[in-house]
Amino acid sequence: MAARDRIILSMLDASGQGIEIGPGYNPMFPKSKGYNVATVDHATGDEIRRKYAEMGVDTSLVGEVDYVWRGEPLHEIVARPGSYDFVFASHVIEHIPDILAFIHSCEKLLKETGVVVLVVPDKRYCFDVFRPVATTGDLLQANLEGRRRHPPGKIFDHTAYVAWKYRGLTWTKWGKGPVEFMHPDLETARRKMEEASRSDAYEDAHGWQFVPSSFRLILNDLNSLGLTSMKEVAFHDSHGGTYEFFISFGRSGRGCPVDRLTLCNRILREAAAGHENLRPSLFSFCLRHARMFAYACKQRLLASRRPPRS
Repeated sequence: MAARDRIILSMLDASGQGIEIGPGYNPMFPKSKGYNVATVDHATGDEIRRKYAEMGVDTSLVGEVDYVWRGEPLHEIVARPGSYDFVFASHVIEHIPDILAFIHSCEKLLKETGVVVLVVPDKRYCFDVFRPVATTGDLLQANLEGRRRHPPGKIFDHTAYVAWKYRGLTWTKWGKGPVEFMHPDLETARRKMEEASRSDAYEDAHGWQFVPSSFRLILNDLNSLGLTSMKEVAFHDSHGGTYEFFISFGRSGRGCPVDRLTLCNRILREAAAGHENLRPSLFSFCLRHARMFAYACKQRLLASRRPPRS
C-alpha cells in the first residue's frame, strides 16, 4: 500500500459510512471495492467517464455519483444529518468558494464521532507558489458574502500567477529549479476575469492557497471564535516526496497542540522554505557555468584560427 493511502486510512474508519467529495476518475473509496460511501461530484458518473475517456484515462474505478453538487449547501443535497462517520475530500477544499459554509455542512452530516479528512495541496510545491496564503479573515469575508462562485479577481489571480517548473504543475521539495509563468501575457488573465464578471456560472479555480501551518491556524481560529465545534484530530505534514498535506478534524478533536503565535511564525518559515525551493540547484548552477566556459573556449579557438588582418 502506498504511503499516501496509509496516511489517509489512519485518519478515519474506512469500515464506516462515509462521503467522498470530488473523486473524479480516481476515488480513494471506490464502491466496487466494497466501501460504504456516498459520492458527491460536479457531474454524473456517465459524464465523468466520458470526460476522462476522451483524455485516454482509465475510468474503471468511476462509480455512480450519488449527488451532483452545483454549489448549494452540501447538507441540503445529501440531507442525511448525523449519518456519516467521515467526509473525505482530496484536492477539493481549495476550489470551494465558501469554506466555512462547507465546514458547517459537514458538522450537520457527521455523527458526533465523525471526522472530516482533507488532502490539501501545499502551495509551496505547486502552481500556486506565487500566490499569498489565505487568512481566517479571507474565509470569513467569503462566508459573509455567501459566495457560491469565486469573485472575478480570484479568476484573474488564478490565471495571472499560475506557474510551472520544467512544465510540471507540481513538484517536490527536492525539485529545485526555475519556476515560470504558464501565461506570461496578462491579457489572458484579464479576459478570463471579464468573462467571469459577466456570468453567474461557477468558474473553477484555486480560490485558496495554504501552507500546512496556515490551514491549521485557520481551523484553530474558527473554533476559538465559536464558528465551528470541530477541532483538529490529526495532522501529517508535507514530506519531501509530496506536494500535499493531510489533516482531519471533528467534534472529538483535541485541537492543534501548537499555539497561535507559533503557528504564525511557522507560516513565515514554511513560506521561506518554499522560496528556497525556487533557487536553482547546484547541478543547474554548475551546468550553466560549464556551458558558459565551453562557449568561451570555443570562441577563443575560433579566434585563434582566423587569419591575421593585413
